[in-house]
Amino acid sequence: LTKFERYDFKSAALGLDDFLRRSPGFGLFRRQASRSAHPTTQGVSLRGLSSNAAGRTLVMFDGIPINDPFGGWVDWVHYPSVYIQSASLMRGGGVGPWGNQALTGVINLDSRIFLKKENLFNADFRYGSKDTLSIGSVFNFDTNIGSLYGAVNLVDSSGYYVIDPNQIGSADLPLARSAKNIHVGWGKISSKDINWSISGNIGTDNLVNGSEEAGSDTKIYTLVFSAIKNHDIDKSAFEGHFYIKYRDFKNTFVAFNSSRSEVRVVLDQFDVPARSLGGNFKILSKFSNTLQFETGFDFQLSSGETNELFRNLGNGFTRSRTAGGNQIIAGAFGEANWSGSPYSLFSVGIRADYWRQEDGKRIENNIVLNNLLSDLRFRNRDGLVINGSAGFNFNFSQNSYMSLSAYSGFRVPTLNELYRPFRVGNDITESNQLLINERIAGAEISFSWDNEILSTKTTLFRNDLYNPIVNATISLNSGFNQEFSVFIPSGGSLRQRSNIPKVKSSGIEFEVSLDIRENLKLDGSYLYTNPKIINFGIFDNLSGKRLAQVAKNEAYLGISYNPNRKFLLKLEWLYSSSQFDDDLNTRKLNSSITLDGYIGYDLSETVELYLAAENIFNNRIESGRNKNGLISLGPPLFLWIGMRLKY
Repeated sequence: LTKFERYDFKSAALGLDDFLRRSPGFGLFRRQASRSAHPTTQGVSLRGLSSNAAGRTLVMFDGIPINDPFGGWVDWVHYPSVYIQSASLMRGGGVGPWGNQALTGVINLDSRIFLKKENLFNADFRYGSKDTLSIGSVFNFDTNIGSLYGAVNLVDSSGYYVIDPNQIGSADLPLARSAKNIHVGWGKISSKDINWSISGNIGTDNLVNGSEEAGSDTKIYTLVFSAIKNHDIDKSAFEGHFYIKYRDFKNTFVAFNSSRSEVRVVLDQFDVPARSLGGNFKILSKFSNTLQFETGFDFQLSSGETNELFRNLGNGFTRSRTAGGNQIIAGAFGEANWSGSPYSLFSVGIRADYWRQEDGKRIENNIVLNNLLSDLRFRNRDGLVINGSAGFNFNFSQNSYMSLSAYSGFRVPTLNELYRPFRVGNDITESNQLLINERIAGAEISFSWDNEILSTKTTLFRNDLYNPIVNATISLNSGFNQEFSVFIPSGGSLRQRSNIPKVKSSGIEFEVSLDIRENLKLDGSYLYTNPKIINFGIFDNLSGKRLAQVAKNEAYLGISYNPNRKFLLKLEWLYSSSQFDDDLNTRKLNSSITLDGYIGYDLSETVELYLAAENIFNNRIESGRNKNGLISLGPPLFLWIGMRLKY
């Protein structure tokens, strides 16, 4: 478990995802900040088990999952750090209260919006390079009938070029983004100490994806009902949430000519709606000072589809497609914790999940001749998944600890992976309605030591990922592909989302925190992992290859200096070794190292001014490389000036 508190968020990072990269192994699909990344590539994974834009980590915000119900990605731009009181990263397979999507772990985001009997207002204003403006605020007003609370967020940026400067053409544009989010709610604490609340969220996100014709537009709407009773001595605690979410998404992809002076729209996903209805409930019972038991259930009903125009060979679109379906996932769990002595703790958990995919379809039409080309209706599928966990913690002394754990988890393919094909430039990726569930089995051992000056934690882990979904290369030959009825452009490729038999990953994590002296602190962390594909006669060309977009070595080092209560200086280094952009490990991305800086000064108890810089030395961050050698880059140098208000 790695936990960041409110104070830690004082950094150069603009987005919450930028900040969480300070935990090695956290990453989106590519080395891009969410403010410039395409929405469909913002799924997150931990411990380097990525290679999948949907992500393999469950992200929770105030008790409800925020992974997209259609594609599994996360709209990070709608969750700025000003909203967050704490962020916890729990690595390892998901059991207990965590089910689908929690394959490599869970990220818990706790809001700064509390049901307090007091008024508060906090705001963070930031402006910087590339005309980037960020405004975020949270508020709480106490009334006789409860608390009215909410938050507002705005991010607007003219963006930066993600193409190598030597390869930019006249048709290239920076990746500009404009996003807005409003969150409002009402809450009341009843006479029985139960926090009742209802809240709603509306957000928009518009991305200019590198050209005038390419981009995406997202609208999200969420309604949440919650009831929470905190734990008291010798009493039970419970937490329940019910939510309704709707997301509308529009997206266009383009192909550039060889000189990048002209573009052609090759895919117009003009309507990609998604809906979900879900809930969860858990209760914690304390039977004695040594035994407690937690149990609960959760469910989510999701539906979504893509409506799109495709096959534009230069004279306009000739085909239309509708593809999508419905998904049901429901589970229940039980977990017991027993203290055998003041020095030891045993835990064991079991979870059962039912999943169902139904009403899957893929319909294609020739819009020139106005005739039906295909009408595929896929059979309904369902199943039951059982997972478990066991753990043991032991205190050798007041300062030293050991923990052992073993676990399993699963992830059901998203509707996006099952039904929605996509194209980026000349690279085409087909969907696959026959995908099966991903599974994980893992074990780890940790050793910790801490005192008032120094704390360290070392973890050794092994994860076996079964049936992982990757974008597997089918063909690199241009021309018409008969099997998939698609035309592969010159220099392009054809891939399909496919299950491969197994990925084996072993690694080590190390974390350290050192108070060098009263006002000088050092924090560091390191991850080594090398996930390799293991095959049994299927996709032999992938056997022994490392997962795409995964670095073997990642590290973070931060130094903070606060000589008094008013002044704060931070320097933070982030390092990532080389990785591959493709499943065949032919397109290498060089290692990257960046330095961020932050200087803050409190003018008063309510006002703080700060200066910050991301990637101070403007180091090159390679985030992508296509078959023709076109290189995509991550964030360059960004300078910020900002102000925080607290009342």
